[in-house]
Amino acid sequence: MGVQSKINNSARFTNLYLVMQIKTLPLLFLAFIVSLSTTAQSYEKQYDICSESLSKLKIIDSIYFDLLYKRNDCLAGSYAPNFVATTINNQVLELAKLKGKVVMLNFWFVRCQACIKEMPDLNKLAALYPESKVVFISFAPEGPDTLKKFLKQTHFNFKTVANSEKIRRDKFKLFSIWPYSILIDKEGKISKMIIGPDGDIFQYYKTLIDQLL
Repeated sequence: MGVQSKINNSARFTNLYLVMQIKTLPLLFLAFIVSLSTTAQSYEKQYDICSESLSKLKIIDSIYFDLLYKRNDCLAGSYAPNFVATTINNQVLELAKLKGKVVMLNFWFVRCQACIKEMPDLNKLAALYPESKVVFISFAPEGPDTLKKFLKQTHFNFKTVANSEKIRRDKFKLFSIWPYSILIDKEGKISKMIIGPDGDIFQYYKTLIDQLL
């Protein structure tokens, strides 16, 4: 590829990126207006607003993940969708009944190395707060037998829900990216949606949770 061709390709990518940034601005402004209102949007309505800029893109597009992060930010302030789930230890959980507490949701699967890598920090986090203040729930797509076998070897101190793809895919409409975590405030609203993160995971989440308590 010649130098001029590379320059042209770079210019086309820059122009596309700027166009998508401009198209995204009205969505972010609308989400900001919603966050100022006294009544937060339902998750589903806000999701539709925040996803509009992604609807015509494919996951291979270079700016797709940048827009995905922006959608996560755009969803902050909306009410988390309610769910009822049973853990592998037969505890029934209903999100609506956890209002008054901070809730952390973590989506993972047993072969996800990034998920396994962050578990020690998440365990430290779960041990730090009493259940009366913060509830930690994890969701995995595998069945209960597979998860119990895995958790005998790899400790994970979250309440764990098996066969949870409907919650991940249908309730929260998350794409197939792991680990994915969601922080929910005491009022039941989304505080932050996180893919990853990198760095000091324990301190990162501790700071966010402390701000919600």
